[in-house]
Amino acid sequence: MPVSQPAISAPELILSLVDSAADPALSAGYFVTAGELFGIDSPTTRVALTRLTKKGVLQQLERGVYGLGASGSTLHRTVVQWQRVEAALMQWSGGWLMVLVAHLPRSRTDVRRRDRALHLDGYAKTSTGVWVRPANLRGGLPAAHRRLTDYGLDDGAIVTEVTSVWPLRAFETETLWDTAALERGYRQHIAELAHSTGTLTGLGEDDAARETLLLGRRVTRAILTDPLLPAEMVDADLRSRMIRDMRDYDRLGKRCWRTFYRLHG
Repeated sequence: MPVSQPAISAPELILSLVDSAADPALSAGYFVTAGELFGIDSPTTRVALTRLTKKGVLQQLERGVYGLGASGSTLHRTVVQWQRVEAALMQWSGGWLMVLVAHLPRSRTDVRRRDRALHLDGYAKTSTGVWVRPANLRGGLPAAHRRLTDYGLDDGAIVTEVTSVWPLRAFETETLWDTAALERGYRQHIAELAHSTGTLTGLGEDDAARETLLLGRRVTRAILTDPLLPAEMVDADLRSRMIRDMRDYDRLGKRCWRTFYRLHG
């Protein structure tokens, strides 16, 4: 029979634990014990610790004790941005940000990296090959270009803003984002957070820690990858409620993991 895969990888779990812990220094044994909650064996966890240390994501503070490294601090700041995504929004005046990439290298690796960066910042690709998103993010063109290059877009990509386009079908904006699916996701995550919050008190410490980490990661990933469309295109109030509920759940999850740390740290 095939071996079932853990619900979370060892590196992902390690970084989540560092983010959740009140103590900046965590032992290898603690990571191993936490890994066992998710079906990750000790050798896999220890290999992940070694690799993350070599990459600078972690640093070894003393033998068998780890904390965030220089690269990890940058990654940590990126991950916790989900709590502040709405601060980047401004009133939409109807304009569009456009990114031109047709002149850039077209290897499979280049295209995959470029598409990922553009999707992460909420852009969608039109039938003409131009990538667009509503111009409802603060900072103008310099900030838009900086965000995209931080996500991995080529520095030579051209970002521009337009206030109108003709013919209107050139953007096909009604089909570029599945807003109904986005709103279904908001409702689903709100319901999941509420249900989990109501049932955690009946779980043991280990089960509560595992559930809050897995659900929290799923919802924060949805927030980080949300295109942040304006209220004219999607139910922004529903999105705000999801983010607000996730902030409350995040505090609850951190308490669960601090209890776990007291028992196993």
